[in-house]
Amino acid sequence: MSDRPQSIDTFVEKELNDAQRKAVTHASGPVLVTACAGSGKTRVITARIAYMIASCGAEPASIVALTFTNKAAREMRERIVQFLGDEVPLPFIGTFHSYCLRLLKRQQHLLEHPSFSIIDEDDQKKMVQAILQRNNLQKQVSARGALYQISQAKNGLIDPDDDLQARFAQPLLYEVFQAYESEKRESHAFDFDDLLIEGLRLFKKQNGFQERFQEQVRHLLVDEYQDTNLVQHELLKQMAKQGKKVMAGSICAVGDEDQSIYSWRGATVANIGSFRKDFPGTKLVKIEQNYRSVQPILDVAGAVIKRNTNRIEKKIWSGKEARDRVRVLSCVSEYQEAAAIAAFVQASARGKKKNDVAVLYRTHAQSRVIEEQCIRHSIPYKIIGGVQFYERKEVKDVLAHLRLVANPFDRTAFFRIINTPARGLGPKFEEQFYTAWHDEPFLTFRQIGQKLIETNVVKGTKAAAVTRFLQLFDGVSPKDSARVVADRMVGQIGYVPYLKDAYEPNEAQSRIDNIKELLDGMAHFESNGMGSVELFLEEVALIQERISRLADEREAVLLMTLHAAKGLEFDGVILAGLEEGLLPAARSMEDDDALEEERRLFYVGITRARERLLLTRAKYRYTYGQMTDQFPSQFLSDVPSTQTKQEDCTYWNDGQFADYFEDWFGVRDNKSTTFTYFSSNTGSKTPRRSLPQTSKRTTVAGSARPTAGTSSSTGSTAWRKNRTVKHKTYGMGVIQAVEQKGDATYVTVHFAIGRKKIISRFLQLV
Repeated sequence: MSDRPQSIDTFVEKELNDAQRKAVTHASGPVLVTACAGSGKTRVITARIAYMIASCGAEPASIVALTFTNKAAREMRERIVQFLGDEVPLPFIGTFHSYCLRLLKRQQHLLEHPSFSIIDEDDQKKMVQAILQRNNLQKQVSARGALYQISQAKNGLIDPDDDLQARFAQPLLYEVFQAYESEKRESHAFDFDDLLIEGLRLFKKQNGFQERFQEQVRHLLVDEYQDTNLVQHELLKQMAKQGKKVMAGSICAVGDEDQSIYSWRGATVANIGSFRKDFPGTKLVKIEQNYRSVQPILDVAGAVIKRNTNRIEKKIWSGKEARDRVRVLSCVSEYQEAAAIAAFVQASARGKKKNDVAVLYRTHAQSRVIEEQCIRHSIPYKIIGGVQFYERKEVKDVLAHLRLVANPFDRTAFFRIINTPARGLGPKFEEQFYTAWHDEPFLTFRQIGQKLIETNVVKGTKAAAVTRFLQLFDGVSPKDSARVVADRMVGQIGYVPYLKDAYEPNEAQSRIDNIKELLDGMAHFESNGMGSVELFLEEVALIQERISRLADEREAVLLMTLHAAKGLEFDGVILAGLEEGLLPAARSMEDDDALEEERRLFYVGITRARERLLLTRAKYRYTYGQMTDQFPSQFLSDVPSTQTKQEDCTYWNDGQFADYFEDWFGVRDNKSTTFTYFSSNTGSKTPRRSLPQTSKRTTVAGSARPTAGTSSSTGSTAWRKNRTVKHKTYGMGVIQAVEQKGDATYVTVHFAIGRKKIISRFLQLV
């Protein structure tokens, strides 16, 4: 850092665009800064703090800036020091939770218990587990599941004394909540949710506290406002207002409702809309210039997100002009999709670092096939926000069962699963088993278990549990189908219910998806002649060995979920799995708000790309050992064809993918064969230096040829409420609503399995 701080006035005048300058220099009153992706939100809020201190004379102690992570707060402080120097004291810059803790510590005399402790997630889990065990409820609900429901209920409070009974769908959970709150009170302890609630209580319930606070704190700033929950929004109101009157000298919220993707954590996108209503006279500043991406990528992003209704209209734009930066590929399967991804990475890596490319997907389960293709092509990769597929706990648990089938002397596998799920066989049993096996190393795990039972070393319920475990392996051999054996064992041990009990709903579903993906992978290996237990385990071992060899590479393509990609950016981005049920996720199809959040997630993924964006989808995927039809994501119909080149690559091989991407990146040599094929955008014949193959007319990716009997050509007026329709997968249903979006007609249908929103071309009028 330079010893001489940069002049904030010079920075504001020369380094900010007009919209940013307005946001920084708005002197008093409430201001809502809605900033598009890549538009410099952090520089705006940090420059505003520095400007208030250096140019407006605000006392640092009168400023409070709130954000969501310690990392973001640290970055903001560092930037402000660059403007003000080390000598000027800094205002408070930190998370909502850390600021509320600070308030509670300074106002301990106002609390019911002046001395209190903070319990972390592990402490919370132990406390709830003890409550469940005392009341014999551990089989009805897991500690993690109960804590997730409790946190969701508390994050929706706007009055700290509200009765939360109605927020719990199950009376049992409300009773657990009451016992948990009682135990915390007796322990003089707060959890992290309590920090916000007790902070809110200070403002609402303690006479004179709000007035004293507002005399000292005159300026409030909140970053990433789209991520606030109801408690945090209410806290801001209490900090800044008395009744309906705004008392703060200034209040600034910076955010982007188009990037609100954390509703499952309690965040509510509606807070940005509520800000202008709750703070009358709010000045709205739109920051629309993006400094990250080339314009074609932003055109796609803007066309996608404008379909959402719960947002402030704005147009994202860039000064970086370019052409042909977005491609859409329609692949035959997830395996061909992964091959396309590998070819993209290899072409992109010529002259560039591999870690300038990221592969984004909706769920971690999608990574398996992509990882295998990376390994096949010796492409180093790293999983961000997760672990490699074959290293995930639930995957290793299932594989450990297969390892015992193949090798009954495998002690590591045995001790991994003997009490997973819990069978009441604790450390003492494991010690007994280990000692017996150590004394007789030539016996298998089954022989050792039987001997412990016969000699009464293990008896009663423990003996019964061991017997049931040993029976899992009756009648199976290393030559049997890995998929059949694993599927049977997963069912017999109740592994899916175990996951649902052990983890909060979103994490449990992710782990269940990984188990399903593992079984589907086994089916794929089986179709390629490697389906037996022993052959599958050998292949997995080879995969893991190749992973370890690639692990030392510094440059690696990054694989991550769309949620993990928030805040990051890359030269090249691949969004995989653009299919109904994946993106958007299946559970969002019946809820308009959830569907809008899925579209925001897609928008976030698009706007991570600086230079090139590839969108891929598969026509078929393995599901429970069979190839099933996949419908293109409805979001693909929002992608403008004028900004994309869209190809059906059903018949392409690895070499043709390599040619295709080398041609796109401009890294091909001059020895390529020229041939004629039909462009999917225009239908005209176009000479290309790529893909030396038999010419096939390509279709627009994101569409599909109608299946037999489908009324794809039916006019939109034919789709009316209460008409009966038929779907290839869901069967007969009744139309509930019809919505026209551009050229596409979306039909909401009530089927026997529930409501689904589907593009009309996949339905048949009956």
